[in-house]
Amino acid sequence: MSSSVLSLTTTPTFDFANLGSSEGTIKPLETAYYNATYLINQATVDIGGVINSVTVTASSTGGLVSDTSDDNDDSDGNTTDDVTVLVINPDPVIEATKTVSVTDNNGNGSTDLGDLLTYTMTIENKGNVTLSGLTISDTLTDGNGQGLSLTTTPTFVSATGGSTSMTLQVSGVSTYTATFVINQQGVDSGSLNNTVLVTASSPGQSNNLTDRSDDGDDTDGDTDDDPTVVTITSSPSLEVVKSAVVSDVNGNGITDKDDIISYTIGVKNDGNVTLTGLTLVDTITDGNSSTLSLGSGPTFISATT
Repeated sequence: MSSSVLSLTTTPTFDFANLGSSEGTIKPLETAYYNATYLINQATVDIGGVINSVTVTASSTGGLVSDTSDDNDDSDGNTTDDVTVLVINPDPVIEATKTVSVTDNNGNGSTDLGDLLTYTMTIENKGNVTLSGLTISDTLTDGNGQGLSLTTTPTFVSATGGSTSMTLQVSGVSTYTATFVINQQGVDSGSLNNTVLVTASSPGQSNNLTDRSDDGDDTDGDTDDDPTVVTITSSPSLEVVKSAVVSDVNGNGITDKDDIISYTIGVKNDGNVTLTGLTLVDTITDGNSSTLSLGSGPTFISATT
């Protein structure tokens, strides 16, 4: 425990002497009692306690006499004139919580592509000592565990109880926000998972305290350090359009033998997720529903985004 000079809240005040003497006089074998107080402040807690001693001087016919106080505890191995020590045990505790709100940018009533996620992080000092050197590490992944980059990284918003972006006073709360605009990777994976790891230092220690964020919702059965999850609405859908153009090969002005029918097939993804493994099965029949053979199967021409 390091030390610095403190000031008593109330200085020693005479209470009584057990043989009836007044303040300033002590008879042989008499004990005089005094009271003093000190109101523990945060700096005292942070430094780890209070060291106190008193020196008493008196006059007698034989001259001056003095003594320095003992703590009245000889079990500590020091039997004379040892200071009175009050040790305050540090109890550093930090807690991070992350919640999320969704802005439905496209107004379709679903959480999907282009919507804005606003993450709010609160970091609270729930211990009994001041915390400093606060740092934040934010991790955003899709539903497949693949990393994503936040649109805006955590930004300090405000703090309570005299705290700042870097220092947390006891019971103080610092608030940060970050954002993410849902991209196609997030939509295709079906969800987004976000956590923040906070690190801080307690007095006399360096980066000795960490906490991983909780989502602030204990009704999900997970009450500690669960990620903040956003579920994205999946709406897979296909629309196929086929048109036909006849080439009048023999030039007789009618559609007949040896003319060529050119079919154009448009396959549109009108859902909100990427589709893969696309296959086409093309069936052609005559007017009597007899199966015919295509001159050539469907051939890929182009695609649009």
